[in-house]
Amino acid sequence: MSKKLIFVLVAVLALQTGCTKNKQPDTAADFTLQDMSGKNVRLSDYKGKVVLLEFWATWCPPCRASVPGLEKLHNNYKDKGLVVLAVSMDEGGWDEVRSFITEHRITYSVLKGTDDIAVQYQVRSIPLILVLNKEGKISKRYLGFGSDEDLEQDIKAIL
Repeated sequence: MSKKLIFVLVAVLALQTGCTKNKQPDTAADFTLQDMSGKNVRLSDYKGKVVLLEFWATWCPPCRASVPGLEKLHNNYKDKGLVVLAVSMDEGGWDEVRSFITEHRITYSVLKGTDDIAVQYQVRSIPLILVLNKEGKISKRYLGFGSDEDLEQDIKAIL
């Protein structure tokens, strides 16, 4: 075999192993995180509801851009069984997050994320949005913030 052919085969094999996907869990792992008031919030308490779970941070431009769309979804569908839980991955205390929430008039629930929850949910980049059906299974997973319309359609389909 020629050196060129061997190089191509090695490159193809390297790309294949580098591009394999990790199997994502079907069911969202339960967690308990604190909200801004210090109250513990458990994901399993929302069984029977559709949950939009967003991992975000105040310093992240795409996360900031997602706020108006999430607020609109929260307001339009909260009475129809949608719960929006935004897990802040900001480091430090609540001060910066609290001022961001006030400034942007966020009315959905914001929780303080931890390193453990980031590992548990394989949060490698933000925003990461998961749509959970009423049984707590992951229906959709968005890396980055896509279209408000697509997200709304996915939510309406499982409400």
